Amino acid sequence: MPKPDPLRFSPDPDSAAPLYQQLGAALRAAIRAGRLRVGDRLPSERDYATRLGVSRTTVTAAYQDLKDQGLLRGYVGRGVIVMASDGDVAGPIAWRQLGAPLTRHAPPPGPRRAPGDIPLADGWLHPELVPRAALAASAARVATRPELLASAAPPQGLAALREALAGRLQERGARVAADEVLVTGGAQQGLNVIARALLGPGAVALVESPCWHGAFRAFRAAGAEVVGVPMDHEGVDPDALEDALVRARPKLIYLIPTLQCPTGRVMGVERRRRVLQLCERFRTPVVESVVYDELLFDIAPPPSLKKLDPAGLVIQQGGASKHISPALRLGWLAAPREAMHLLVAAKASLDLSTAPLSQALLADFLASGAQARHLARLRGELERRRDLLVRALARHCPGLRVTPPVGGPYVWAALPPGLSGAEVEAAAAAEGVSVRGGESFLPEQGASGHIRLCYASPDADQLAEGAERLGRALRKLLAQPAVTGDTDAGLAWA
Repeated sequence: MPKPDPLRFSPDPDSAAPLYQQLGAALRAAIRAGRLRVGDRLPSERDYATRLGVSRTTVTAAYQDLKDQGLLRGYVGRGVIVMASDGDVAGPIAWRQLGAPLTRHAPPPGPRRAPGDIPLADGWLHPELVPRAALAASAARVATRPELLASAAPPQGLAALREALAGRLQERGARVAADEVLVTGGAQQGLNVIARALLGPGAVALVESPCWHGAFRAFRAAGAEVVGVPMDHEGVDPDALEDALVRARPKLIYLIPTLQCPTGRVMGVERRRRVLQLCERFRTPVVESVVYDELLFDIAPPPSLKKLDPAGLVIQQGGASKHISPALRLGWLAAPREAMHLLVAAKASLDLSTAPLSQALLADFLASGAQARHLARLRGELERRRDLLVRALARHCPGLRVTPPVGGPYVWAALPPGLSGAEVEAAAAAEGVSVRGGESFLPEQGASGHIRLCYASPDADQLAEGAERLGRALRKLLAQPAVTGDTDAGLAWA
């Protein structure tokens, strides 16, 4: 049972203001009224969250707002101290408030890396996995074309690249013409384009939970509310999705049906058909991410939602950085022709032209046949690295539960009971290995009992050592006595 709050804070469920803003307003009122005086120490974030019955994230955000306004300051070893009353604070521009849509919904930055750390948190390809010779050959051919050096690309993208991308999609069964493809400056920009084109304040977007954090960050930056839909072993749960469609009436649904990030799950054909039937029934567009579709190891790729789409509801989103090179920041959207003018206009508001040299390089790379050769090699090498890491985790990491993924660059690992992804991320960093806590991927925030590990980013010879360092971190955490309460001394709020 939460203790009563002497600052008289009571969440207002009917308020449009987020909970952390309501709490910040209550703290500010207490400072203005003198119930909190300069020099008073506030309770720790964890203690105050427990007393109020809210998440620690809510208290952290409220404290940060008041720090930005000069009312509070945090000190190592002393906690958070009241530094000024409202009357003491001059009126600088409130940059944090001006940038709220982006800054307040940014994902956690992840562990800080020091030289020598093993990067299992990163989501990029190791240089040895990049087709350097083929890309260099394409770059050399492109550099001889003077027209690419003297003009910008059309807003929708170079015709040669749109034709090459449409051809790739047609080979996989999707009915897509070149004029239904929009080139973007990376897959993430594609999400920002969609958010700007289709969402806005008050709109609702549904996502899987857990989910790629770049998606719900983009949607929230557009002012939309993001609702997470639970998953099972095959991806998004259709019954939960139907319930969310009824209750939330979303403007769009974002899904990664093949090699879902971060879990690596693959949605079966019948599940895909049922999801599309639900979306057709509610006339709700689907954003289908296919960033990892070509990285399945030993199973045939299921038909994409775009291929199965009977009603023209699917916008497909892809990119080149996850399977060609992290330096090739190019992506694409394949959308119904009726939606293309909305997407092109939104893209033009973000940048007027995606770099034509990069577009021409990718078009040449695809047309030369280098992509097919590269993917065959990449899948084999990723599978080898997966096996190396999974064996090393079984040897060195007590209590870590791993289902080997059927493709892609990631392992989604369940932690021993009682441990959170955030504390394992911090403990692993202290041992010289970076991992990504599952909290980063939860649209509803809260604690996660998982971590994501990328076996594509380190050198293959580092995988066993990375697992050994992670094992040391886990053993240290498991050896610690259970914490029964917050021992931080704070302001006496009897």
